[in-house]
Amino acid sequence: MSTTPDDSWTARLHALWRAAFEAVNTKGLSDELYSGLLTLRGARAVLGARLAADGTVTVTRWADHEGLRTQPAGLGDEVLTWVAARPAGEERTVTEVPLAEVAVAAPALAERLRTAGASGVLVLDFAIAEGERGVLGLGTSAALPVDRSVLAAMHQVLDVIVATDHHASQLRELDDRQAQDAILAEASLQMGASLDIDDTLRAVVRMAVPGLADGAVLHVHRDGRMVPIAVAHVDAHRERTLADAVRAGRWAGEEVVRGADPVAWDELPRASGLAEEIRLPLLTISVLRAHGRDVGLLTFFHREGSHRRPDRSFLQNLAGRAALAIDNATLYDRRRRDVLSLQQHLLPAVLPTVPGLDVAATYTVADHSLEVGGDFYGLVPRPDGRVTALIGDVCGRGAQAAALTGLARHTLETALEEGSSAEHAMLGLNAKLLRNDPGRFLTLATATFEPAEPAGVRLSLLTAGHPPPLVLRRDGAVRQPPCSGRLVGVLPDLRLREGTARLEPGDTLVLYTDGLTEARDEAGRFFETDLAPTLARLPGLPLPDLLEALVTGGGRYQVGDDAAVLAIRHTGAAA
Repeated sequence: MSTTPDDSWTARLHALWRAAFEAVNTKGLSDELYSGLLTLRGARAVLGARLAADGTVTVTRWADHEGLRTQPAGLGDEVLTWVAARPAGEERTVTEVPLAEVAVAAPALAERLRTAGASGVLVLDFAIAEGERGVLGLGTSAALPVDRSVLAAMHQVLDVIVATDHHASQLRELDDRQAQDAILAEASLQMGASLDIDDTLRAVVRMAVPGLADGAVLHVHRDGRMVPIAVAHVDAHRERTLADAVRAGRWAGEEVVRGADPVAWDELPRASGLAEEIRLPLLTISVLRAHGRDVGLLTFFHREGSHRRPDRSFLQNLAGRAALAIDNATLYDRRRRDVLSLQQHLLPAVLPTVPGLDVAATYTVADHSLEVGGDFYGLVPRPDGRVTALIGDVCGRGAQAAALTGLARHTLETALEEGSSAEHAMLGLNAKLLRNDPGRFLTLATATFEPAEPAGVRLSLLTAGHPPPLVLRRDGAVRQPPCSGRLVGVLPDLRLREGTARLEPGDTLVLYTDGLTEARDEAGRFFETDLAPTLARLPGLPLPDLLEALVTGGGRYQVGDDAAVLAIRHTGAAA
């Protein structure tokens, strides 16, 4: 008997090896593999099957002289019947099986082979990556035992199949690593770009599905329990099912909050029917831990046999980044709430009611800041029946600015409540700052109203380094009464120059800090040049709406710093 294949087979084999290292999987070689085997002496049909780790048949191929067919009807069941009945052959050894023997275990398969003209089968069992195995069968009409050259050819084909599968596995691993690296990089950018952690984490989960998993759930630890923040599934319908189940508490992950490493589904108590409902029976859970605290849980769900299951090191890396992002955002939010709370304590809780006057105020805190600002305002009834409105802006931010804000407001209000004039109160504050806190200064504006009369109300205005107030007439005219003065806390002489104005019924006085005028539009232009024209379009608005229109820059300008605005309108009533 010949011991080597003929020259025609040798040429085919060389072509197969060249193609093997260009193919991304064995499917790309199927035509050449199966057609090549059919050129061997006595070959009538070629059968190929791939079995998962659990023994199910995942891929079947059949080739005869009429061509190659993938997943032909019924072949999977026939192969499964045959494989289940016969013992697995020795690894990488060709087993010669007479057709009569095949018929005992799998009559339908035997009939398929007989129809193709085969009287026996040469069978190769071999292992594939990740617990899978392959079966290659050559239906032959030659008498058994067959020519040794045919057996050698089958072994050579097997070498090509295994090499191609290994090459494809390496390519998948490389693609997976690149995808994971890209997701890690993008997730880091997403998590570092915003401190709105809920939106950030939802974006990260969306990146992971379907790139890394078929489903995902992310929980954050809040108020002593795990709160679901983001849910994703490759199937939109089952995503709703998963989201409903998570919200209803039908989820096993909460029972492993104390675990340090990713864990598999079968290590957890199964949630009632959840795996079957979402059709994702495998999962990994990573505890998100930052600074020794459990801050959340990240769960990835996978289909049975999925190749997109990230490894432990990747899960730990992603979990660590997500945990730090959650922790940073939580700390930021807590500190921001503290800042807002302190800021509110530096402002009057309620403005007093003044007969004949309608009063409203607003304060916009810069979102970019985690420091207390120095803007303040107030309205102080005087013993003689007059009322003084004040507004100020302390330089800088933080604890020192907050301390100076409290000192300034309470010093001014105390002096005014005791009967001092606005000018005397300003001078007293200036002297106190020069004595106790040199180097810290503020701007200040006051408006002192005489008791209101139906025909109008007179007022006197003072500014110390502060933008002068604006008077908005009932007909939309805007004027700026002349008044000026130096910064408070810099020089002993403030050089105050008083201005006067009169509000008639429907007229409004607007006091503001420079955070309003420094608002910018998309082109970088300041609101200062457009403030008066914007105000001129608002005379008929209720004061809260007028203030809202100002702090939103008429829908065009974006306030980027703290801004306080105080508006006072004469109602036409008498005091």
